[in-house]
Amino acid sequence: MTTLTTSAPATVAHTIWREVRVSWLFIRVDRWATVFPATCFVMAAASHARLAPGEAVAVVAAGALYFWLFVYEHSLANQIVGVEEDRVNKPARPLVTGQSSVRGARLRLAAVRILFPLYGYCLGVLEWALLWQLLSLLHNGYGWSRHWLGRNLYVGIGIVAQLPAAWEIATGLTPYAWRWIATLAITASLLISVQDLRDMAGDRAVHRSTMPIVLGERRTRILLCVGFAVGPAAIHHFLMAPAGTHWWTVATDVLLGGWSLLLAARVALLRGPENDQRTYRLVEQWYTFALAASIYTLR
Repeated sequence: MTTLTTSAPATVAHTIWREVRVSWLFIRVDRWATVFPATCFVMAAASHARLAPGEAVAVVAAGALYFWLFVYEHSLANQIVGVEEDRVNKPARPLVTGQSSVRGARLRLAAVRILFPLYGYCLGVLEWALLWQLLSLLHNGYGWSRHWLGRNLYVGIGIVAQLPAAWEIATGLTPYAWRWIATLAITASLLISVQDLRDMAGDRAVHRSTMPIVLGERRTRILLCVGFAVGPAAIHHFLMAPAGTHWWTVATDVLLGGWSLLLAARVALLRGPENDQRTYRLVEQWYTFALAASIYTLR
């Protein structure tokens, strides 16, 4: 009896740790687009609301867990329906490597689809959690992922589901916070097709109509290059200028603008799956840095 009693907590801890590890395997490629930037926006909201240090830490930790579940639902649903495609485009994913079974992933998805909105309700952001679940259903179950317009809308509307929730976990939304949300959502909708440049072989194999396949790679690169090139003007006008002229806003303006120009050059000049993968990672990191900058520009 003593052995059973003492081993039970260890068994529970081992099970929890195993599930955390499995969840990380599923979400790790998406962390720069979800957990990291959205948690930065929670920090911005906590700073704006002038929360006490202890309260701010608790709010940020709660937000990080929320966005872990947020992206976990997406990753599970997306990877369950895309195993064969991932064998070509993303062979390191857990369902391809055997680190998780499809049956196990489906059970985890069922659990997350219950836990995520319940947790969102506890945090006061249920409507945004339900919007995200609806988008996930449309994307993975009703064909949005198979057409470039649906894919782009999924990302843009997904930011509208993501960032208001991040802000409202800490405090009420403000017009300036909405300006950031709208700017980033529109920007992402227009430019997210950069992710499809790296996956053309797999997309053709499953007959997915992404922008590079529909418009052609050359035209897509031209459009994306122009979009990233005009990015600095939009960044300055919509995000930085309203915060006033301070050394930190000027420095952020220059860094984000220069980063956008770098992306324009990479899209135009550096081609091939490896270069396009790196370019897309830089886009995700740009998004994270922009939201990290909101911590001091939205005070």
